Amino acid sequence: MIKYLIEALIIGAFILLFYCWFRLWVLDLAERNNTRSYQDVQEAITVMAPEQVLELDVPREPTEILPEYRDLVQNYPNFAGWISIYGTDLSLPVMQEQEDSLNFYLTHDYHGTETEFGCPYIPYYESYDSDNVIVYGHNMRHEQMFGLLHRYQDQDFWEDHRLINFDTPYQHKVYEVFSVMIVSVEDRHFRFQAFTDFRSPSQAHFYINESMERSLFDTGVVPDDDSKLLTLVTCEYTIPNGEGRLVIVARDVTHYG
Repeated sequence: MIKYLIEALIIGAFILLFYCWFRLWVLDLAERNNTRSYQDVQEAITVMAPEQVLELDVPREPTEILPEYRDLVQNYPNFAGWISIYGTDLSLPVMQEQEDSLNFYLTHDYHGTETEFGCPYIPYYESYDSDNVIVYGHNMRHEQMFGLLHRYQDQDFWEDHRLINFDTPYQHKVYEVFSVMIVSVEDRHFRFQAFTDFRSPSQAHFYINESMERSLFDTGVVPDDDSKLLTLVTCEYTIPNGEGRLVIVARDVTHYG
């Protein structure tokens, strides 16, 4: 009896080991396919260092699409911008979610092809011109999509990558990170996802102050209440039940002509 039990345990262990190996193989294959699906568009876009962008006089009210984004705007009507962190592998298109296809970019890339990696996107109820542009992206293995953002919990990484590029189709923009926080989506006192267009200076003040107070470390960066903001959001797993979010908040420091 004991012999059969041991044999059954050994067979079960081999089956579990094979399943784990097969699952990892499938994930690695999906990652390679995801990398290839973005490779062409990444090679077509030259990302400037944020310091270079800060030397530009960016028009405050532009009327022409930037040359590097003309093809993307023409071929993908939902294209909303390009997010990049200079000196890292994070360099991705950002799409605009549509009200009639909620969460579409959680499960589709910018082509519209189904993938578990999704694509960074902004919700339908905001735009790239909102007072606070909130961009969502998956926290994936090997730092794909927004998987890299976990590094901002290390203050040394923030020191080296405090500036983030977020281009709209019309403008080059640079944002400076002033808050790195972990928040529950069920936090009733601070529903960060609801703050996109501030209805009053006091609402902007609340969002900025709450973000600073909840930051994992003091950045020393204090935005004005009329600052334009960029908020990057991805999943975080120290809060149970899938409610945790890692939230990176930055202020617009672009030099406008």
